[in-house]
Parts: sequence; structure tokens; C-alpha cells
Amino acid sequence: MIISRHFLYFIFLGLFWGLSQSLYKAMALQNMPISHVIVYAGFGVGAGLMVAARLSGTRLDFSREVIVFGLGCAILLNIPFAIGLFLIRHLPATEMALIVSTAPFFNYVIALATGRENAVPRRLLAVAAGFVSSAVLILSREGMLSGQISWWTLAAFSSPILYTAYNWFAAHFWPKDRDVYSIGASESYWSGFVAVPALLYFAAPWSPSTPELFAYWTVLVAGILWIIERIAFFTLIRDRGAVYTIQAVYVSTPAAVLFAIFFYGGGADIWLWVSLAILMVALWLNNTGSSVRPLTAIQPSS
Repeated sequence: MIISRHFLYFIFLGLFWGLSQSLYKAMALQNMPISHVIVYAGFGVGAGLMVAARLSGTRLDFSREVIVFGLGCAILLNIPFAIGLFLIRHLPATEMALIVSTAPFFNYVIALATGRENAVPRRLLAVAAGFVSSAVLILSREGMLSGQISWWTLAAFSSPILYTAYNWFAAHFWPKDRDVYSIGASESYWSGFVAVPALLYFAAPWSPSTPELFAYWTVLVAGILWIIERIAFFTLIRDRGAVYTIQAVYVSTPAAVLFAIFFYGGGADIWLWVSLAILMVALWLNNTGSSVRPLTAIQPSS
């Protein structure tokens, strides 16, 4: 049996999205400044994509359209990404993984509001199930039933909500017939550049807040995986479309919870499993049946 390249990209994408929250938690435990993660990973991934393009024989295209598109993507991606890196320092990785996995439902709501998607009953039911899953997760957390609201848990939903702006921009303004290496490199370099002021102001490399060199292993591992993730994500979006690509969440959602439990333990109470089960039903509803218009793109590195 021959396994297609697209299927391998699909599986990698789901597993990486699942691993990412545990990886971000490791960065937090290493006291890695958020600005260092964004700047160094941005430049590293950009350079890696240029090397990958050369090895594949692809001629890079840094036309004005690609550069402007990359800048827009970088700005819209860095905001929810930075928020997620901050909030993972205050929540268990299992909870953050489930919360980020609700992004497809917020994407669908935005798609409905902007006319990019029709009001298909099956997907409306999926949205409802997705929010029920979130409600179970929130209400079952310690202290919630006694009236003590976990503001960190509520704040964490800002990350998948804000990812919808990135997804809409990426789907609406994608430069036609551009290669994935050029798009990915442009976005990655701009991600590093736009975060440099924050790095110099909040955590300059010569300041006491700079962690030991060994702590940067988390950024190195993430950077290497992000190079592959960028190639996989943009290739699937370009060749197979967002409807196919978004189904990688089937892999990432349970993988995220299992990775988090494996690496950090805890958080695996019965209500978390109930929330996960409802979310899987919602994802199944969201990715089955017919759709008149294509779905928007999904988040690349949750």
C-alpha cells in the first residue's frame, strides 16, 4: 500500500498540534521569555524554510504581495500565539489543549457572519456541542461549582477566538500560485521582526531574565518541528483545501490531552474526559455532511 505525501502531512500536522501545548508548557517551566520564543523561532523557522526550498529546487519568491501577506499573517498570528504562551503558564496543559481545540467552532461562527459558510444544520449542532464541551470543562474546574470563577480558564478562550482573525486573513488574501516555502519564510521572518521591540524592552538578551543556554532546547525542538509544520500546513491548504486540512483536529484533540497527561500528569478527571468526548462528537459533526462553501483555514501551531 502506498501512503500519500498529503496523508503523512495530515498525520504530522495533527500530532504536532497535539504536542504543541505540552511543548509550550515545557517552555514555561524553563522560564523562557515569550518574546524569545517568538523572535528566535521566527528567524530560525524562516531560515529553515529557505534551506528546505533550496534542497527541493524551489526558487523563492519575495515579491511585494508575498511580503505584505507575510507581514499580515505574522501580526495576526503573534497575538493569539503570545496569549497562549502566557496562559499556559497558569493552566494545566490538558485544559489548555482542550480549549485551543475549540478553534474550529469559532472559525465557523465567523464564516457564517462573513457569508463564507452556509448555515448547515449539522454544523450548527456541532457549534452547540462544542460550546457544551467548553461549558463542561469550565464548570467542572475546582471552585467553579461554589461560585469561584477561574478567570484563567475563561481568558484562555481568547486564544482560539483571536486565531479566527488569522484564519480569515490567510484564507481570504492567500497570494495565488505562490509556493509554500516563500509564504512560510515571509511569515516567519516577519514574526521575528515584529517581536524584536518586545524582546528588547521586556527581556533583553543581556538582562537577568535571560535563561541559561540549555533552556533553549525547547525553542530548538519547536523550531525544527515548526519548519515541517509550515510546509505541511500550507501544502495541504493549497492542494487539498481547508475542509480536508481542518480534519487534522481529529488527531490533535485526543493527542493533545494524552500528551499532556503523559508528560505532566494530573488534570485527567472524569469531567475532562466527558468534555473531550463531547468535543469529539462536535468535531465529527463539523467535518461530516455537505457544505456549499469552503471552511476557513485553521490555526497552524496550537
